[in-house]
Amino acid sequence: MVKNVFKKLGKKQKNNKGFSLVELIVVIAIMAVLVGVLAPQLIKYVEKSREATDIQNCDSIATTLKTYYSDKEGAPDTIKVTVSKDADPVIDPTAQTPLKDTGLETTRLKGTKWNGNIDITYTSATGKITYSASSDYYTATGTDDQIKPKN
Repeated sequence: MVKNVFKKLGKKQKNNKGFSLVELIVVIAIMAVLVGVLAPQLIKYVEKSREATDIQNCDSIATTLKTYYSDKEGAPDTIKVTVSKDADPVIDPTAQTPLKDTGLETTRLKGTKWNGNIDITYTSATGKITYSASSDYYTATGTDDQIKPKN
């Protein structure tokens, strides 16, 4: 029995079923090229997703302002909310903040490509919301009532 074990150990295996080092290096090189090509696209989509979340949060703030001030007598003519990356939303000091009741008082921008803050202005006389925002992917001016993708 011991003799058979030594015979088997001494024989060279002709049926080697593993990968060679060259094959493994080629596969790793192909994967590195794919990651190098696809990573920038993935990063762009992640950033667009963050900015889309910011837009949804700003729309929620706008809806909250419309709802809160729609039946308030003596409401200010315009209510402006500024959403930034570093601080909680700033609302005009003359108006009571409805954001606390809806859980939006700690909303911050998640996107890193915004050029400054997003300003949301509600005009109580007309009930119109205007945005002021700009990023690499989205834009709004004072005359727009929504934040739109750039063309």
